[in-house]
Amino acid sequence: MKKLITIMWMALLGMGVLKAQTGAGSKSVEGAVAVGQASTVNVATGTVKQCFAETISFGPGSNWTIDGTLEIWSRYIWIAPTANISGKGKIVIHNPASSPYYSGAGAQPTVIDGNNGNFIALLVEHRNAENIVLDDVPDPGFGTSNPVGALSASLRANSTLDFLVDRGDILLNGHNLEFGPDGKITNYSKDRMVVTGNSLAGHVIKNYSLGGSFVFPLGIAEGDYTPATLAPASAAKLYVGVLNYRAAGPVLPKPQLGMDRMWHIYGTPQASIDMTLAHNSNTNGQLFLDANAAIARYAGGNRWDYLKGTNPAIGVHTKEGVVPSANGTDNGSYFTKLSVSGTDLFIPNLFTPNGDGNNDTFEIKGLELFAENELVIVNRWGNEVYRASGYRNNWSGEGLNEGTYYYLLRVKETKSSDWQVFKGDVMMVRAFKK
Repeated sequence: MKKLITIMWMALLGMGVLKAQTGAGSKSVEGAVAVGQASTVNVATGTVKQCFAETISFGPGSNWTIDGTLEIWSRYIWIAPTANISGKGKIVIHNPASSPYYSGAGAQPTVIDGNNGNFIALLVEHRNAENIVLDDVPDPGFGTSNPVGALSASLRANSTLDFLVDRGDILLNGHNLEFGPDGKITNYSKDRMVVTGNSLAGHVIKNYSLGGSFVFPLGIAEGDYTPATLAPASAAKLYVGVLNYRAAGPVLPKPQLGMDRMWHIYGTPQASIDMTLAHNSNTNGQLFLDANAAIARYAGGNRWDYLKGTNPAIGVHTKEGVVPSANGTDNGSYFTKLSVSGTDLFIPNLFTPNGDGNNDTFEIKGLELFAENELVIVNRWGNEVYRASGYRNNWSGEGLNEGTYYYLLRVKETKSSDWQVFKGDVMMVRAFKK
């Protein structure tokens, strides 16, 4: 049988019957009690250490080695920036309402202030169906120098964070949740996810050592599950958040062709990544169609670059070889999904096949986003000079004279769509000079 050790340091002054039932005001202080001190706490293999106090604090200079189990029913967890927590065991975070000691604690979230400290290097089990919330918890009197902004309550993990109960989410609340090279999330789903609160302030951060794939199980609200899976080709530190169009800021000229979610993705060093973005169909615009949609990247103003990839499942779109922006303020750090329509085509009226590598072919921008296309080119006498089914922007007018030619282009948005027809003229000039 496991050896059970119950630890509690409580503020006893003024404790009445109600406080004895709820634990209000009780505190547990673990480790050093002043900056500059150091202490060691060991939880041996096969042992269980429990904390029921309303607040547990891991003091500065604390060195925890947990090879057994640390169970926490506390409402507030404060971790000093210099505390060290590691081991081969696990930390279990429970709902305070299930406390076997304080029967009147009530169902409530667990508030964690990680102070952007050292990485927690052991398994953490999330068992609170009322959520974990990242937020500032008052310094319990240590006088440490604590970060501000998104880092003020940032929690960092370099092992497994295991979601084990439905409705047990993590709310960023404007703060960061960061994972080291060995950090990962398991058992995530639409009922066990990370919630951004529709804010640009907090992100999930992943440090990749040698590439690999990581799922960011994000959404703007509980149940609004829009995960991003990113696989860089080399070492990188990637930041990911998600917002709706109103909160994100970049302009979409035709939001009806979109799906009202925007991922904020950036990082350094700038490595090529394979990207998979998933969303819920209830956010689709009136004209959004999965089959002819693609991931799109903001290019400033009201311009978006389509990144044609694959659509392996409903609401899931992929693109390989995306190089993210290095800075979260860059236009290119915003991604969404957009369907295409005939109005998204840009058909030039001039091309210059002179071998300089610039505008050498008749390039119809946006054509690759359509399911099917057919192109016919005729000269001014109506004689056909070129025909292609599945045109790939490769006609250079080889063997033809300079002059004006006329095109007939047909496209289908999906294989079952009707053909859309575009007609016009294009001038071919070989000796073009700027």
